[in-house]
Amino acid sequence: MKPNIIHSIVVCLTAALPFMVACSSQNESLPDTTDAALYLNIATLEQTKSGVVELPGNEKMHSVRVVVLHENGTVEHNRHYSLEGAQEKKYIILKVSPNEKKKIFLFANEENVSVMEDVTGENQTLTDFFNSYNENSSGFADAVNGLYFAPDYSGGKPIPMSSMYEIDFTEGKVEKTFYVVRVATKFTVNFMNWRNEEVTVTSFTLASHADKNFLMARVRDSEQNRKFFDGKTWIEWLKDVSDASSETDDYTTTEAAGWLKDYELPTQADKAKTYTHGTVTVGKPTVDINYPDNSKPGVAKNVPVFYLPESMNLKKDATDGEQEYTMSIQIQEREEPFTFPLPNLKALFRNTHVVVNITFNSREIMVDVIPYSNVPLEPVFGL
Repeated sequence: MKPNIIHSIVVCLTAALPFMVACSSQNESLPDTTDAALYLNIATLEQTKSGVVELPGNEKMHSVRVVVLHENGTVEHNRHYSLEGAQEKKYIILKVSPNEKKKIFLFANEENVSVMEDVTGENQTLTDFFNSYNENSSGFADAVNGLYFAPDYSGGKPIPMSSMYEIDFTEGKVEKTFYVVRVATKFTVNFMNWRNEEVTVTSFTLASHADKNFLMARVRDSEQNRKFFDGKTWIEWLKDVSDASSETDDYTTTEAAGWLKDYELPTQADKAKTYTHGTVTVGKPTVDINYPDNSKPGVAKNVPVFYLPESMNLKKDATDGEQEYTMSIQIQEREEPFTFPLPNLKALFRNTHVVVNITFNSREIMVDVIPYSNVPLEPVFGL
């Protein structure tokens, strides 16, 4: 399951204290030995590994906000950090009051949420919402969990990210990596052509995605999820999925980890939206008759990559929350499009990366879907 964005690749980084201090001029001064301290290594859910394509800038952090709540729910810290360019990690040190449980809310790229709605229907920017909570303010957790918005991923805009952790400060300091999770799903569509002429895809569509997401993931505390996570938080589960999928691209790894299906979308979301992509020209193959293994399929000059909101389209007659999404491909030589449910895709929770490999042969189209992956596989599932 290679959650490249998405259900995502994760590298847990451990940083020495001197490096953390040097990395951020906005950190508080080094705490005294009597102070409680929070050492945050904030990272995107997947990190770039050797041999893996560099993450695009819109999938990285351009700004970070940290909100720390006391055990009674009031705000202890509400700090915003502007980053110098797109970053995959940010180190922050905060003095905190000791001997209490805290909630730590993390956000990235809040500037790309221009219109945020809450359960009352009030509209405001996400930054305005955050700035309304000062030190000792109450009610933040309930308010932020009710926020939802219509994401705008166009033009390479940075993708909003969020997460929440609960920490028990029984010792003088907590030092760990905290991950932010993208409020988006990613699709990469690879076209491979083995016909003896170019193929023009006049359009392709993906049906039944949502148009609005909660800012914070709304994973239900249900019996299904408790059994599924087996004592872990959903972020810990997502990290483990990422670690496993970074070792192998075999779809059996995806199936073994399972699918997070029991989560919520805003009731105001339209779940029946259809994404439409325009013309894609897929070149002719390169065929070496003498050495067939050297033959290569024709590919699209620009591989279609697009982002959609977290979605939930339940499969007909499914009893466990399994979902289904339908793709249609219109090619120039046919009057009717090829229409089919995407195989191997059972849920579309945030931070999922779906790689769709479509192969044109002389008489058929082969479709292979690889969720959570950023490395194309040889086709193993055909329609």
